[in-house]
Amino acid sequence: MFGSLVKAAALGALTLLLGASTTVQAKANGIDTDVHSLRAFTLELPYVDEGFQMRNYDFGGDAIVNTLSRIRLTPDLQSRMGWVWSTTPLPDDYWKVEFEIKVGGKGGYLYGDGMGFFVTKERASPGPVFGNRDYFHGLGVLFDTYPNGKHDFSTPFVMGMVGDGKTAYDGAHDGDANRLGMCEAYFRNLNNPTKVAVTYYKGRFVNVQLQLQPKDKWINCFTINNATLPTGSYLGFTALTGDISDNHDLISVRAETLRSEALENYNFSPDMGVPAAPTISGASFLGTVVKLLLVVGVCVGAFVGYRKYSADSARRF
Repeated sequence: MFGSLVKAAALGALTLLLGASTTVQAKANGIDTDVHSLRAFTLELPYVDEGFQMRNYDFGGDAIVNTLSRIRLTPDLQSRMGWVWSTTPLPDDYWKVEFEIKVGGKGGYLYGDGMGFFVTKERASPGPVFGNRDYFHGLGVLFDTYPNGKHDFSTPFVMGMVGDGKTAYDGAHDGDANRLGMCEAYFRNLNNPTKVAVTYYKGRFVNVQLQLQPKDKWINCFTINNATLPTGSYLGFTALTGDISDNHDLISVRAETLRSEALENYNFSPDMGVPAAPTISGASFLGTVVKLLLVVGVCVGAFVGYRKYSADSARRF
């Protein structure tokens, strides 16, 4: 009987272990939410398939795909422009895109111009807004490294705007007329790529977070409340140089969404920020494994002790 209990405990532990390794759940403001990866928007090394084609994305302009390290949207040369755009639109209701960028070059005092993250109705339409067209319809998160005017903040900085397709980007004043949120963030010439997380919930918010270096805490850069983006919007990354220049690199992209049942109960407060990407980290998974092995070990030890005790008792009689 005791042996059966040990087997049951071991089986239960194995079941828990398998469940932990296959299920990703997030605790978002007290609500358990299932996270679904949007694999069609994943970009990671080597970026191309066996036929040397980039699945689910197009790239153009001066962008160059290095299958060993990065997608270079622009080199550190004057008057360059590059872009990468998804070939399918993001979900309309909710999405989170996390990506890594690396910006830098030889310039010590003068460098630029910057790069952009876009979710817009139009796609692959180059132009003056950090490599994207002007009068775009949708979201623009702009990583600006060169000041065109005087401001009470320093560069580099990150700003957000929602274009209506009719209003021009205020390039002469670094988007002063369009800016709905911003933060100063020195993401240039860092040793490691900078991580960026952009989260959208239709009619509720757009939130932007940054992790400048791997050991840094996530920065809640800004939130645009009551945001609604056009349906069928595509994901794009662009960059631009002019008389001054920089390398603008895209390192990786991944996206996720929530199941509709969880989304109905999703609660967000701008003061709280959006929870970090819900994943099972290697450390937490390893901790779960260790705990389960300890449980099994205790049961096995008890069983061995019980068998020895029974054998000794039998020899006495």
